[in-house]
Amino acid sequence: MDDEKKYIAKYIEQHCILYPETHFFDKLPGTRYKAQYYLARALYNTEIMEKIVDIFYEIINENVGSFDFQITGRQWSSIPLLTAIPLLLRHKYNININSFMIKRERKTYGIHNYIEGIPNELPVMIVDDICNSTDSFGFCHQVLLSENLTTFPYFFAVLNKYKKDIVPKALEEDRYLRKGYKPLTILNGDDINVSR
Repeated sequence: MDDEKKYIAKYIEQHCILYPETHFFDKLPGTRYKAQYYLARALYNTEIMEKIVDIFYEIINENVGSFDFQITGRQWSSIPLLTAIPLLLRHKYNININSFMIKRERKTYGIHNYIEGIPNELPVMIVDDICNSTDSFGFCHQVLLSENLTTFPYFFAVLNKYKKDIVPKALEEDRYLRKGYKPLTILNGDDINVSR
């Protein structure tokens, strides 16, 4: 598994971190990114995605011990994970896991839904490409509560942008997630070489 992690890290370093000549504007007014992560470039690579799912399988076995949950994530970044994880777990490991997507906004017409797909009765694990803020996790958490779905005490991200054993402060605050969630990640900031 270590070789697979290194392979994914190298791919992210080479293809998923952009260093613009004029720095991108950051989310906070007046601030700019020095580097920006675009993990979608990795998640749409089938070889990388297969390695991610293999490591996800190992992480769940080691930390959770069963696959008695379903997965969700916010539109758009989680879609490759929500598709590949159930497909490859079924194909490679004979494990059936349900997935559904949470829209960024409730539909204003039709069935007025936040959720695309059909949740079942199992608790829901939130998944995403990167943990650099918990906005996606917090948003999904609130939607799950509003839809009377049970949340799972773990969430999964391919990359925690922060250094090992450092959990973003927001994860400790109830404004995003209730206390007790445990992040499960493949890589953290120590695994990625940001060169600038």
